[in-house]
Amino acid sequence: MQKTEKKPKFDFEELKAAATSLNGKTRKKVFEEYFERFEEFPSYLFDNTNGIDSRLQETIQDLRNDPETTKPMLKGIDVLMQRLPSL
Repeated sequence: MQKTEKKPKFDFEELKAAATSLNGKTRKKVFEEYFERFEEFPSYLFDNTNGIDSRLQETIQDLRNDPETTKPMLKGIDVLMQRLPSL
């Protein structure tokens, strides 16, 4: 009988703290992990009603500029950008 690896329990507060961190590397890592798990990005953690939150925008740019960002992630960024308000 094989054991399947359990995913760690989803902790919303921990996710929000890391995803909205002032540290860009921390945000980027969380966004990559979130995308691997849910195949989308956690933009809902930011207030984007009056345009894209600056931390979210920075994280998106960091992901786009990273040559190791996968094609599915880049496509996920495009989908995300279509959902966000533009000013």
